Amino acid sequence: MSRYENYTEMKKFVGFTSDDIENLKSMAPVFEKHGATLTDFFYETLELYPETAALIEGRVDTLKLTHSRWMGELFTGVEGGYDEAYFNNRDIVGKVHVKIGLDPRWVEGVMNIIRTGGHAALSQELESAADLGAKFNSLCKILDLDLMVINLSYADERLTRLATFTGMSRKLIENCINSG
Repeated sequence: MSRYENYTEMKKFVGFTSDDIENLKSMAPVFEKHGATLTDFFYETLELYPETAALIEGRVDTLKLTHSRWMGELFTGVEGGYDEAYFNNRDIVGKVHVKIGLDPRWVEGVMNIIRTGGHAALSQELESAADLGAKFNSLCKILDLDLMVINLSYADERLTRLATFTGMSRKLIENCINSG
């Protein structure tokens, strides 16, 4: 199964539907209002830990712009959707994280910052508990899909490194892993 096929299967698995897309699009104004604060907190948190601080040192302003664009695309999709162009965009994000040597635990941890900050922003702007619940569920789904794509990049890189180190083909390594 290709990585994109894996992504489309996971969209079905988490129940990502047209209702989620509508919910995400309706949240865009909330995140236009609160996004900069969330991005600032995101980078302030990264600066607290030596491992992540070293990776962003001297680049925070540029990275904030990239992060804001990424966050905005959560609510618009890429090219207006959440299909292959969106996957390819998120795949690049994953490959960049792998390339710079960011440990995947930090990616998983910072997604929590987006989730909790997103919930706080939605709570400030939405009056209906039902509306908040539905929109937050949609936000969690897209964040989990993004995280899954990023994690696929880490898994892919590990297979490549193992194949290079052992001289075994990737296909053989995958068969060994899957053989149980």
